[in-house]
Amino acid sequence: MSEAQHSPVQIVPVDPTDREALLAWNAVLGEGFNAGREAAWWASDETTLAQFGDPKPERLSVLLVASLDGEMVGAAGAEVDPGDPAEVEISVLPTHRRQGIGAALAAALRETLADHAEVVQAESYSEAGVAFALAQGMRLGNQEHRLLLDLPVGRAALPGGDSSDADRTAPGIEVRTWRGACPQELIQDWARLSTQMETDVPMGDLTRPASRSDVTELRRGEQRMDAQGWTLVRGLAYDAGTAVGYTEIFVNRHDPEILTQDDTLVDRAHRGRGIGRALKLANLENLAGVPEAGSARWIQTYTALDNTPMLVLNRSLGFRQADVLSILEGELRPG
Repeated sequence: MSEAQHSPVQIVPVDPTDREALLAWNAVLGEGFNAGREAAWWASDETTLAQFGDPKPERLSVLLVASLDGEMVGAAGAEVDPGDPAEVEISVLPTHRRQGIGAALAAALRETLADHAEVVQAESYSEAGVAFALAQGMRLGNQEHRLLLDLPVGRAALPGGDSSDADRTAPGIEVRTWRGACPQELIQDWARLSTQMETDVPMGDLTRPASRSDVTELRRGEQRMDAQGWTLVRGLAYDAGTAVGYTEIFVNRHDPEILTQDDTLVDRAHRGRGIGRALKLANLENLAGVPEAGSARWIQTYTALDNTPMLVLNRSLGFRQADVLSILEGELRPG
């Protein structure tokens, strides 16, 4: 018999329309997932309520809590879009680990997802979390450095900060920046490059989700992120009128302490010209126009372990390594 069968743990689903239960689930999930980590972001109450208050019609969300003697000691969540791998999270409070709680949550997730997904993916920042996932029949698919930039960063502290503006840009490249939804005249360029990002982003041995970067989906995503409290800080790079790169930073208005430097892409044919650097520097200056960013303490970003050019660029901007994200994948029902 498994460890989970010996455990008195009780696993129950959470109704996402129950405000108190939803926020308790989110708090336990985040506390266990981020235990011992530096500057670890987690969704605020406001963001969580907005997310589950306007769910995507085609997406299945599974929310579970684990209790011992009436005390919440763990939580799990899963989201899956039709045809894509299920993204799962399992979290156990540090004082209640090694009691079969994680295994019981994993078994309950498998049961609930049985008719909705064939492949599952999970993330961990700890060796123990990776070991647990491997024991559940998953395999390591990809790893990324999580990097932190301590704030505030003055203009003079950035590379080229004491030189002229011309020295801070790539020759022949125009960078256009804005905050919020993408301007209508730029949306086709944004859609094309973000679709390319879905293809180019290093994913190791992980299954890639289906592309969803058409204009309609992008606009819907912008609306959802705004409702959840996110300000999008963005830039596009142009060479002779052709968009050749983009970058974006996310600022959560409800909890702006940690900002996220998300995608940065430069078209392969235009790499090696300093475009990525010019994009990031321009967008850091663009960030200054977001009032909430003034209280931020860090910007975090993720870079694949083998993406040397981007690691060099990020470190030149002052980013330092905080930890390593491991992404694992496996069959829902391992043979």
